[in-house]
This record gives sequence, structure tokens and C-alpha cells, in this order.
Amino acid sequence: MVKLFMDESGNGNTSQPLIVGAVELGEDADAIEEKIRELHKRLFARNSLSGLPSFEDFRKNGFHGSTDPVEVSVPFLELMRTIFFRAYMVVTDRTRVPGDTEFEQIESMYVKLLSDLSIRHHREPELLCHIEQSEGMESVIRRLPNSAAKQAYNTTGKATPLPKLNITMVAKRDYMSTAIIDYVMAAVSRWLLAGRTTDPKDRHYRGFRAIEPSISMLYSYEHGRISSRKDPLH
Repeated sequence: MVKLFMDESGNGNTSQPLIVGAVELGEDADAIEEKIRELHKRLFARNSLSGLPSFEDFRKNGFHGSTDPVEVSVPFLELMRTIFFRAYMVVTDRTRVPGDTEFEQIESMYVKLLSDLSIRHHREPELLCHIEQSEGMESVIRRLPNSAAKQAYNTTGKATPLPKLNITMVAKRDYMSTAIIDYVMAAVSRWLLAGRTTDPKDRHYRGFRAIEPSISMLYSYEHGRISSRKDPLH
């Protein structure tokens, strides 16, 4: 069984790229979750940050890549560098993604990502997908297994055996490993907004380079494959 943690970013903010992403953890997923919880417990106790709104949000909800203060984000990024994970993302500037509304676009992106992951893991009996809780996603989750399977069959052109999609909606505090994909998508979003720069003096490029070794696939609806494990930028 493969365990995936999924989320979307940029929704509701048209100045940001719209991204749907997944992080795949290996057999040590439970150990990784425990490491993240231990780090949260240590940082939670930093009374010097008490009263800082972003820190109080962290205390209440857990790690989040786009809002954590540097006193939280730096230790979490250091932890990420010590663990093994694979990240998969689809991104759009909203010009070529299917769907008339942003909600429909997000659903299309989840379908594409899950269909691609189903094909990739077609020998697995099950994909256990934890999607971070968000308003209105309950109806999408009910449709995703059938929609993703249909798209996978359309992609392969044959009735390829596919894993069962077991999809649940979870709160960040229930599975703190969801923060990994938050941080990955935040780094990718900043780099995309910086024009996909390759200037080492640019901090957004350095942030992208730090997580790129863990990116198995970064696909744009407008530009095709941007980076992958087989075809990285570096």
C-alpha cells in the first residue's frame, strides 16, 4: 500500500499559481509523522514567540509552508532534508486547465494527478490518499476514484489493473505529514512567480533547488513537464 498526502495551494488567490500536489512516503511514514510531531512539540514551547499571529496559528493548526514564521520554517525545512519522500505536482496559471470555475479546475487537477499516480503504481493493491480538509471537497472526494480510474484508462488506452483509491479528508493536526506537501508547493509557487529563474543569487531559486531532488514530477498545463526525477533541471 502506498500512502499519499495531498493538498492544493493558490486557490482563491489569482495572483498565485494554482497547484495540486501529493507527497508519497515510504514504509517509514509512521516514523516521519512522529518526527514532525516531536518538532512541533519542541517549537510549540518557544514562549519568546508567544503573541505572534503566525506562531499562534502554528501552535493551533500545525506547520504550513506559506505562513509559518522563519523560527518555525527553518527547523522544518531542515527536518525535510533528513527524510525520504517523493513529490508530485500539477500546476496551472489558469489559462489551459479544464474547468469554468476554480473549484472545477482543482477537481480536474486532482483527477489528473491521481490518474497518473494510479498508472505509476498500477502494481500496488491500494493507494491511501489523505487530502487536507477544505471547504467543499467532500463531494469531490466522492467522485475522485471513478474519475481518476476513467482518466487512467483513457491515458493507457487499455484496461490496465489499477490500485484501489482509498481517499479520506484529514485535518492537519490529525496528520502533520501533510505539511511536507505544503512546504514543497510553497517553494515551487515562489519560484514560478519569480519567472522560473536559475540565478543562484535569487533566494526563490535556491529554495526550489533545495526541494527539487525530491520532486518526481512537476507538470504544467501550459508548459508541459517542468521537472522530473528523470529530467531534473540540475
